[in-house]
Amino acid sequence: MLSVVIPTLNAAEHLPLCLQRLAGADEIIVVDGGSGDGTQQQAEQAGARLVLSPKGRGLQLQCGAEAAKGDWLLFVHADTVLG
Repeated sequence: MLSVVIPTLNAAEHLPLCLQRLAGADEIIVVDGGSGDGTQQQAEQAGARLVLSPKGRGLQLQCGAEAAKGDWLLFVHADTVLG
């Protein structure tokens, strides 16, 4: 099982396309560091699992890894668009 972990902070502009390209992944976890721009709502609407964390990319990645259920982890930024 593959778990995708996406750390976010005010990533509403880029997150929808990132999530769209990841559709079909076993598990998508968005770890938000306190966004105020609708990022959290977008993640939930897309069916991603939302984990709240203090901001800080390293801490967010750790929280996402700990929450993941997959055997494999893929870490991507919210502005990453996989082909």
